Amino acid sequence: MSPRLAPLLLALAAALAAAPVAAAGRAEARAAAEQRDWAQALPLYTQLVAAHGDDVDLLIEAARVHGFADRNAEAAALYRRALAQAPQRRADIVPSLAWQSLWSGRAAEAEALFAELVPGTAGATRAALLDGLGQARQAGGDAAGAVAAFTEAQALAPDDVRLQRRLATARLWSGDEAGAVRELETLARRFPADRDLAWALANARNFAGAPRAALAGFLAQPAPVHPGERADLARAWWWAGYEERAWPLLAEPTDAESAWLRDWRIGRELRPFGYAGFEASEDKDELDTRAWTVGGGWHPAPGATVDLQTRRLTLDDANGDPAANQVAASLRWRVGEPGSPAGTWWPSIALRAANFDGWHPVLPTLRLTGVPADHWRVDAQAARELVEAPRAVANRVTVDSLALGVDFRPTGPWSYAGSGAVQRFDDGTTRLRLRGRAERTLPLRGLSAGVEANLIERSAGDDDVDRGYWNPDRYRELRAYLAWSREWRPVDLELRAGLGMAHETDTAGNRSTAHPNFWELALGWDLSPSARLRLAMGGSGQRMATGDSAGGYWRRYLTLGLNVWR
Repeated sequence: MSPRLAPLLLALAAALAAAPVAAAGRAEARAAAEQRDWAQALPLYTQLVAAHGDDVDLLIEAARVHGFADRNAEAAALYRRALAQAPQRRADIVPSLAWQSLWSGRAAEAEALFAELVPGTAGATRAALLDGLGQARQAGGDAAGAVAAFTEAQALAPDDVRLQRRLATARLWSGDEAGAVRELETLARRFPADRDLAWALANARNFAGAPRAALAGFLAQPAPVHPGERADLARAWWWAGYEERAWPLLAEPTDAESAWLRDWRIGRELRPFGYAGFEASEDKDELDTRAWTVGGGWHPAPGATVDLQTRRLTLDDANGDPAANQVAASLRWRVGEPGSPAGTWWPSIALRAANFDGWHPVLPTLRLTGVPADHWRVDAQAARELVEAPRAVANRVTVDSLALGVDFRPTGPWSYAGSGAVQRFDDGTTRLRLRGRAERTLPLRGLSAGVEANLIERSAGDDDVDRGYWNPDRYRELRAYLAWSREWRPVDLELRAGLGMAHETDTAGNRSTAHPNFWELALGWDLSPSARLRLAMGGSGQRMATGDSAGGYWRRYLTLGLNVWR
């Protein structure tokens, strides 16, 4: 026998001897898999793959069994190995690999595979692949892309309840709360006894700005059965203004979102608090305003808050530099229940006393804030205020005001707000002030656009008296703006900028035109569950108050605040 043939003959003999053993091992593994005895089947397939890893059919079979056993990561790895060895079998392997990649948390890989498979398909097959594509996009954070995939899939499979539910969820996370509610209401009418659907509908209504309806839906169902549902109910109580009822539901959070709600948001509203702040502003009239504020408070009863504050104010312009120490106290409490016909209301009373040199004004405030129904908010106030300008302080100017504001935020992209106030100064000057705003969310996450208008009409007063406060006979203003806000926990950012046009008529009948353009930036930073920093700055008027202007009024400001909780 040739020496070269000896190794080949030995290898052939070993393979022939092993073949019955391999066949017996595969039969045993298959029998265990058919009985769903994964504890026996999976180790047997692992041994077979280790011994015969070049057998593509074995790799596919082992991958399939691992998938049946919900060992998705292992299944996906085996499919990838089979595909690497037999790329010509891509059409057979990729469909299963796409699903196992999705279920093992590899959303980007799954999306690419589903996107490869969708073209050229039709009917139920296309609907299933679009469903997978939508799930992969949603898992990857592309809610809008998920909506597009699920919508096309639903058109092909209109009776698929799970698909319709996934479409509703994707609409919710993409910001289309109205669409989510609409989809889930349709399903709930079809399956009125389905608790999961009822719960999902209540949750969608909560995110759509209807916590009262959400609570009614949640409380009509049996108690929450897992931490995710407890977090849903807690969020609804919180958004309805009942933080003390939200807190116990998050006593043992099992995920990061629930822990954030409990420790960084809801918990703060139940603990004693303190704060400190600094404000600075300047305007074209060379008025410099500086104020330091320190305060704190506690919650003596559910829904109630006591706040005590001290403030140091300094003013400086060509007319003088008065300063004052101010102290204030306020009490706010809650009336009503989410199911009450009149809604929930928060009355408050406050008293501020100022100590200027030789002048000690006392300034009361009565305020009422309420949510009479979902999507509506009402604010009413009666107050006495100061005009913080040196000459107005020297003339001891005070102004009494009655104000009413209404905010309407229906389910959908639009929101509206309007307010009116009657102001009466101590010299008899009386004026009416009206404001209005309409805002719409835009497709880009966190972006909205709006228009706002402001009208002032003076109805009484002496035209020849100038006591150091702005007092036009008539003022009209219209502005368009863009607003953008995002949160990258623990940091959040808000930006606003707008362009405006204003027309003013003074007490002598002179008319002028101005451009009350503006910009605003606000940055919040949660240092810990017990501390939060906030910085805000902005400017308004000519050139957005970014620099000196030859004409027109401008103002710029800066505020810095620290809140702490114990």
